[in-house]
Amino acid sequence: MPRYRFEFLDNEVNPPISVDLPNNEAAKAEALTVTRETMLDGLAEGSDPRGWATRVYDEAGYLIATITFSDLVSENRESEAANGVMRSG
Repeated sequence: MPRYRFEFLDNEVNPPISVDLPNNEAAKAEALTVTRETMLDGLAEGSDPRGWATRVYDEAGYLIATITFSDLVSENRESEAANGVMRSG
């Protein structure tokens, strides 16, 4: 299985982690999950995660994904629209 490196850009110093995943799509999905959880934890602690990001690199060192706060917000709105639910604001 390929190894992917996840780098976390937030207000703390978090070392990169390496994870074995089957492919780039699985790595991107994992990045979405990890970023969402990290940002929710930050919000719960009173931090502002709008400038935070997670970057994912493949084994060769190529950037394959960058997940930001705005990506999670727009993903949420797309999900609501697909389900026929759109919130105002």
